[in-house]
Amino acid sequence: MNRFLLLLYFSFAFLLSGVDGSTPAQVNNLISTLLQGYDKRTRPVNDQDKAVKIHISFYLSIVNDIDEVAEKFVTTGWLSLSWTDQNLVWDYAANHDIYSIHLNQNDIWKPDIVLKNGFTKFKEMGGSFYYVSVDSSGYVSWYPYEVFETRCSIDITHFPYDKQTCKIVFIVWSYSVNQVEIEKSPNGVDYYEFEENSVWTILDTESIVNKDKYESEIIFKIELQRKPKYFVMNMILPVLCLSLLSLLVFLIPVDAGEKMGYSITVFLSFAVFLSIISAELPVNSESTSTLSFYLVLQMGVGTLVLVISAIQLRLHHRKTTADMSQIFRKMVKLDRCLRCKSGCCLSKKVRAIEKNEIEEQGIHTDDDIEWTDVTSAIDFFGFWLFFIFNIVVTSYLFISITSS
Repeated sequence: MNRFLLLLYFSFAFLLSGVDGSTPAQVNNLISTLLQGYDKRTRPVNDQDKAVKIHISFYLSIVNDIDEVAEKFVTTGWLSLSWTDQNLVWDYAANHDIYSIHLNQNDIWKPDIVLKNGFTKFKEMGGSFYYVSVDSSGYVSWYPYEVFETRCSIDITHFPYDKQTCKIVFIVWSYSVNQVEIEKSPNGVDYYEFEENSVWTILDTESIVNKDKYESEIIFKIELQRKPKYFVMNMILPVLCLSLLSLLVFLIPVDAGEKMGYSITVFLSFAVFLSIISAELPVNSESTSTLSFYLVLQMGVGTLVLVISAIQLRLHHRKTTADMSQIFRKMVKLDRCLRCKSGCCLSKKVRAIEKNEIEEQGIHTDDDIEWTDVTSAIDFFGFWLFFIFNIVVTSYLFISITSS
């Protein structure tokens, strides 16, 4: 029974096969008959007042590259174009059951579809080695495979968490919309043996047909998002670590003698690292990434820390007889108050004891201020002010660049 069913299956397959049951001579004879008197300069419709409808879909294989500087979007894929050629219709039953044939694309009429927003030279789709498939009803299928280089406007404001929307636009160049009309196929943008890009991931795709009075075009929109892991690990985290190292300058005592040397070392490390990172950042005149502003700001903070360290050394080595500004005195008093080293934190206790008891306990008075106290206060305020500043700026950076 199983053998009988298998034999029946192959018998039906043989009867339904089109070209397989015909000889090369029969196929060649059919092709010669169809192309005899065929003029590819004329649109393949019996009524020349009607438009030829072209169904187009795009099959994407890989996103090769996005060049932020040149604003170039490079993809590999192929188009699926189909239309009805009324000059290539035959009765397959009267022609040895030949249901479909393949013809060279230069032998028949085809729409002059071109890449409208191409980055390189303007050229025709396909090539002389491409063949089209034609069935007995005149339905023509054409699949030109290309590496498409198109222009794409890049917005790097939220780098490396940015999203880009690039377009691939095809247009019928010579014919008006009344002669050749593009229609969107149900597939739109599809994938064919797709390979994931290491930097970009595709979020969404869309196909749009625009028709105006003169021309017809189809737009394939591809929305992409950058994968930020590499840039976070190799750019953002090292910058955050360097910014924290610059704060340690205020923890080194001025008497240690290494304060200025440490400041210069951290500043130079910052400058060298930022120059390396700047070369990796995308360059764009239309938009500037928030990360670039952050790097410049951190460079400015490093410069300011270096200047403060130089002023501290100058103040630390002043003579004790030198006049002290009221600003420095108030700074030291506030420092002692915040650290609970002066009477302002012990106001209740001060009222209960005598002045000589205060001196015996080692509590500082307002008149007991030296230049070493000034540099110590600068270290205290400098550390906490720059620490809070870094926290606020860094938080704002991540909130702004990830908000997209």
